[in-house]
Amino acid sequence: MKKLWIIGTAVILTLCTSCNRDVREHTGDYSYKISGVVNFVDLSGETTSIFTTKQGQMNIMEDKQAGRGAILVTFNEMGGGAYSCTGKISGDSIVFKPFTFSTRFSSADTTIELLQLGKVYTVQSEGRGIIRDGVILMEERWSGQSEDGSNIQLQANAITLLAEEN
Repeated sequence: MKKLWIIGTAVILTLCTSCNRDVREHTGDYSYKISGVVNFVDLSGETTSIFTTKQGQMNIMEDKQAGRGAILVTFNEMGGGAYSCTGKISGDSIVFKPFTFSTRFSSADTTIELLQLGKVYTVQSEGRGIIRDGVILMEERWSGQSEDGSNIQLQANAITLLAEEN
C-alpha cells in the first residue's frame, strides 16, 4: 500500500510540474514579425483591404500568480507602441487570451483610397499556435475600430505571428 501511495504521489508531482517546465523552457526574448490582410469596412459596407506587417521584440515570462502554464507576454513594436497579454503554454501549444491593444497603420501599409491613413485603431486580438525549436508560429484574429469615432471597423481573420528566440 505504501509503494502504491509513493508511486501515485510521484505521478501527480510529475504531472503538476510538467506545465511549468514547458513554460520555463520557452521563457525569454524573441524577435517577432506580424503579417496578414486587414479589412477596413465603413458604414456603407465598402471594404478596403491592406497587407500589413509589423515587427519588434517580444518577451515571454512565467506568470506564477495565474497558475500552471500561465504566461505574460510583452510586445515592443518597432516604431510603434508597447502592449502585453496573458496566455498559456502546454507542451508545444501556446494560446493568447483575448486582449486589446492600440496600433496605427502607416503610409507604407496603406493605399491611396484608404482615408484612415495614420488613424489609431483599438484592436481586440486572440491567438493560438505552436512552439518548436525556439520558433513560435501563431494564427491571430483581430477585430476593432478607429478611435476617432468614424465607425470604421477593422477585421482580420488570419494574422500570422512568427517569433524566433534571440
